Amino acid sequence: MKNLVFIILICLSTSLFAQKFTLEGVVKDPNAVILEGATVYLQSIKDSIPIAYGITNKSGEFSIQVNTETDSKAIFNIAYMGYKPFRKIIDVPSGKQLNLGNLTLEDLVEELNVVSIIAKAPPILIKKDTIEYNADSFKTMPNDKVEDLLKKLPGVEIDLDGVITVNGVTVEAINVDGMRFFGEKNGQIALKNIPSNAVSKVQVTDYKTDMQKFTGEESDSGTKEINLKIKKGQNKAYFGDVNLGYGTDEKYQANANLFQLVDGKQLGLIMGTNNINMSRGFNALPDADSSNGYIESDFIGANFSKGKWNETQINGNYTYSSQNNDRAQKSYTENFLPDLNYITNATSSGFNDSDKHEVGSDLKFLVKPKNDKARNNVQIANKTNFNTSSNDSFSTVTRASEYANGDAVSNYFSRSNSNSTNYDFNNEFSVISRTGKRRDYFYIGLNTTFDKQDGESSSYSKNELLNTNTEVIQDQISNTNNSGARINLSARWNKELLPGLIMIPRYSATVNSQKDEKSIYDYDEVDDDYNSFNNQISVDSKYNVTTIRPSLGLRYDYKSLRFELESSHTTTFRDYRDNIIEARNFKNEFQYLTYSGRIRYRDEKGYKNITLNYDQNVSLPSMSQLQPVADVSNITNIRTGNPFLEPAINHDINFRYQNNIAFNNINVSANAKAEFVQDKIINSTITDSDLIKYTTYENINGDYSLSGNTAISKSYFSKNTTYNINLRLNGDFRNIRSIQNAVKFTTETSTLRPSIAFSYSYNKKIDFSTTYSYALTKTKYNSDIYNDNDYFVQNLRLESNMFFLKNAFLTNKVSYRYNSRVGDDFDGAAVFWNAGLGVQLWDNKATLTAVGYDILGKNNGYSRSVSETSIQDVENKILEQYFMVTFVYKFGKFAGQNMNIGNDSRRGGGMRRR
Repeated sequence: MKNLVFIILICLSTSLFAQKFTLEGVVKDPNAVILEGATVYLQSIKDSIPIAYGITNKSGEFSIQVNTETDSKAIFNIAYMGYKPFRKIIDVPSGKQLNLGNLTLEDLVEELNVVSIIAKAPPILIKKDTIEYNADSFKTMPNDKVEDLLKKLPGVEIDLDGVITVNGVTVEAINVDGMRFFGEKNGQIALKNIPSNAVSKVQVTDYKTDMQKFTGEESDSGTKEINLKIKKGQNKAYFGDVNLGYGTDEKYQANANLFQLVDGKQLGLIMGTNNINMSRGFNALPDADSSNGYIESDFIGANFSKGKWNETQINGNYTYSSQNNDRAQKSYTENFLPDLNYITNATSSGFNDSDKHEVGSDLKFLVKPKNDKARNNVQIANKTNFNTSSNDSFSTVTRASEYANGDAVSNYFSRSNSNSTNYDFNNEFSVISRTGKRRDYFYIGLNTTFDKQDGESSSYSKNELLNTNTEVIQDQISNTNNSGARINLSARWNKELLPGLIMIPRYSATVNSQKDEKSIYDYDEVDDDYNSFNNQISVDSKYNVTTIRPSLGLRYDYKSLRFELESSHTTTFRDYRDNIIEARNFKNEFQYLTYSGRIRYRDEKGYKNITLNYDQNVSLPSMSQLQPVADVSNITNIRTGNPFLEPAINHDINFRYQNNIAFNNINVSANAKAEFVQDKIINSTITDSDLIKYTTYENINGDYSLSGNTAISKSYFSKNTTYNINLRLNGDFRNIRSIQNAVKFTTETSTLRPSIAFSYSYNKKIDFSTTYSYALTKTKYNSDIYNDNDYFVQNLRLESNMFFLKNAFLTNKVSYRYNSRVGDDFDGAAVFWNAGLGVQLWDNKATLTAVGYDILGKNNGYSRSVSETSIQDVENKILEQYFMVTFVYKFGKFAGQNMNIGNDSRRGGGMRRR
């Protein structure tokens, strides 16, 4: 406590004697042309630490709020692509303002691909459509991984589900030095295993496919991509760590990582084991998030990569993972049906053991023309993935149901056990050729997939019907052998007809073949054996689907605007043949036209991006939805298909707005979406007095949904103080049409969720972040049969880190959740507090930490879900309180310099400043 008070007093006293002023000026080129988007920043003369930064606006102007603390001088810098870096020492003014007037940047003799920066790089650099964060400018804890670093960056958020957004825009892919890490698109292995202090820069760009990167096409995804640049000199580096942890209740975790980067090559080795519900990676202090079940995991992996997206590339990876998942759940469900309201109490438990091997390769060969000035480059690519897995599972379910008046209706019990093996092989071959004009190219691809599943299972279920004093028992074993093959041929041609006018014809043909054999045998009490073949739910079938889809698109670019139109004609042939029940067979053909359109505005610098999309697509009824044969595999829910179903037609309208107001360090994003469904395919269920459900499928009209969100972020940066604030508002409205017990009704559900996130750090000694969200959900029915209801959920997360003494630190992670309508048998409030007290050893190469998980023992696995016909409260078995001691040893060199040297790890993760 004394240390905390001391730090607060230092913060206050430093603020009182700080040198604060506004720095202004205008940046131009030698021809007096204003330069928008130039990065302007100040550094401390003593140690080159960034003090403040800003971005010039459309008029080339900048205005920076500067706090030099006690410094009387500072280094003023300007960085802009294609111009020599500008550097000047300025005197701190005695007044509140300093105007430097017009500042001229000199042209470089040859334009560089990157901005040259003298001394310490600015915290954030904006280069057209790229935001580049300098990782050393943002403090992280000694044992933090890349995932923890991202949480410190202005505008970056990671929600409770692990979804990453930058200024409100979802991140779709994560690369390391421009390459996929372990073949993963989402980069989870990189996020959870690469040390944060191994990263020099975090680059955020619009997400592009491999084809768009090769051809230079603009991204149309509306999502972002992150590239992690690893620290290295002359392209040579190796680094890694060894992590060990052991705690109460025999909790353990161990992990080892080794990464090497030499001349554009990557080599990665990872391995680990734990019983604290982590699939991959190591956490010195886990996040304060509930984790359902008890999970033991083992994993090992290797990755080799060479070459970036614009070079010949080789990528090979292998991973093995094993998991043992022990789970349990209890639930309370209120069911609302026409003339039938009932309550269900259920408990379930089980386990699942799995082993999985994944092998992948990604080869891209770049064939360059003999004439260097020609642009007819060719890229030949082949991507292969082979996966094999085995699963062994067991589960039991007990369920008691009663009417709303308390009269008991039924008691249900089931037990099942299964084991299976799965094989999956996928190969993607493609050729892209850039020919003719600048925007002309041709693409052809062949994608083949083969899969096979073999399994055995046994199941027992008993349903006691108390109204009629009868029992329905199902006791079976089954053998399954399924195999499938899918072949897809696709082609695309981009042809520039006139300046700015592109014609895009496409063609796709897909053949899908599936063979299923499932033999089910009922128990025979007379023979005391499973020898009675059940032909009603056994399957011996072949299913072939052929889809042909030609389409034609037009695109026109006019200044900052882009217009796109596309029309497609799809023909789908389906043929299903079953050797057991002839009534399952069907043969049909679907033909339909679909349309899409897009209008996009994007300013020259890429700061503002506005897009309006319209997409129309068709959802065909599935195989089981079409078969007019009762499926009685579940004795409490009998399903029968409808051969007269029509395809559902979906109309989606999406508006996106992104604006980086760099001059004020403000980012704004917004998204609005409307979805309308014609002939939506729904479940039509009749529940009888014994609560047995009989389900078929019907088309219905009137379903639609509206949703939107907006986010605003603001950041401030000075020599010792950094803060970032994010405001977000999400809302959605759904109009859902349903049929229950032959009664049509409409459910209107609306949700409004405002949230705020704030982070603050001071002098690399203390940092604090908090996120609060409030979600209000209201449900209304157009029928007096149902009662309207509403509830709200609050979530609060707090994280803090404090350094004290010489090498000691204290970190806390707290979450609070409250659900206003959780039932009496469940606790609507949950508090989750994790804390760690650690010290750095051996010149910051090692860290010893004492960790407490769920210190208060107040966490719970309660949640609520609401549908148009039910409200359900659930309690899941969760990982419970434990205490652990962890030890981490880090090693590595970048260009011959040790990764961890010196005593001030709080400045740039332990790297010595150069």
